[in-house]
Amino acid sequence: MALKTGMKTQEQSEKLIFDPGEYYRSLLADIDLAHEEIILETYLFRLDELGQQFLSALIAASSRGVRIRLLVDGVGSYYDANEIADRLESPNCQVRIFHPLPWDFSAYRRGLTSGRWYSQMLHSLARINRRNHRKLCLIDEHIAWLGSYNISADHFNRTLHNSDDNWHDTGLRVMGPIVPELKRNFEEVWHRKGGSIAYRARNFLSNNSIRARRRRNRRLIGILQEATERIWITNAYFNPSPRLLKTLKAAARKGVNVRVITPSHSDVLFFPSLSRTYYVDLLGAGIQVFELEIRVLHSKTMLIDNQALVGSTNLNYRSFFHDLELDALLNKKESVQCLQEKFCADIKDCSEITLAHWQDYPWLLKMLGWISRIIRYWI
Repeated sequence: MALKTGMKTQEQSEKLIFDPGEYYRSLLADIDLAHEEIILETYLFRLDELGQQFLSALIAASSRGVRIRLLVDGVGSYYDANEIADRLESPNCQVRIFHPLPWDFSAYRRGLTSGRWYSQMLHSLARINRRNHRKLCLIDEHIAWLGSYNISADHFNRTLHNSDDNWHDTGLRVMGPIVPELKRNFEEVWHRKGGSIAYRARNFLSNNSIRARRRRNRRLIGILQEATERIWITNAYFNPSPRLLKTLKAAARKGVNVRVITPSHSDVLFFPSLSRTYYVDLLGAGIQVFELEIRVLHSKTMLIDNQALVGSTNLNYRSFFHDLELDALLNKKESVQCLQEKFCADIKDCSEITLAHWQDYPWLLKMLGWISRIIRYWI
């Protein structure tokens, strides 16, 4: 795939990054080199040591005339959104908050919707469970960054130094024809537009409207149903919908090698217990299940035959039915090979789950998992 620009043809360039230090250093370097526009969309922007670095880089970019648009979520960035907006305030910088919480009156003026306070409160109440979980940064409509990284030092092991205990995340730096498409998609979110049905063939998955959400879910299921060799999943919060679970089991029963890596421990304490309630069903269909032991798993990736899916989508009800998400579909041989090597390396740090493991789990953890399934639609 190529993008024609005058007489030149730009091939798509992709780089997967698994180390948070490398990811954030490289992203900050691109921000420092921006000369026209920076678009940053993130669920969580925290003013910790890392967040201060990013805020300083954005302020510096704004001071040299770069246009900046920042979109943060009203829940994920609840504590720091207003301070970030106040410090970034300038003629060429816009900060908006996606669905402020109903009682956060100070954020109303920065919401994506306008109107009197009571209309904004009703809007926020009606959409209190709908969050923007996307992670996207666009530099000069030339470079795009996606993946599972928020602007938060949580992705490190308490410090900004290299450590084997860093969170397990996956980031993507991409250049080429996908970038202007991603910008058009961001504009739809920014301006609260539903998106065009003509975007069916693009090389990313987004769900920024009810229609787009249904189309995105159908497309993902369709890609999985077409798999003939493998479906390898690494996902932080595994709580699949009935249709997704049925699709994975059907794939395994027809001979597709289906493997799932889930976390042994998580930043959301109850989630491993919830994920474990699906193990008997998965194992009974011939699906291999592994739990990552040594770090917090936060990645959201898939290998489906010779395609790779990298982005913000968890395989849970929130991502399928509530939150805005964004994932890139990669077909370059080098990217697929890189993610394959990472998956195989991760397996070495995992425990393979058997029915005996499930039987050995403490009954209190089993009960916690089944109680969580009662409210699984909202989590």
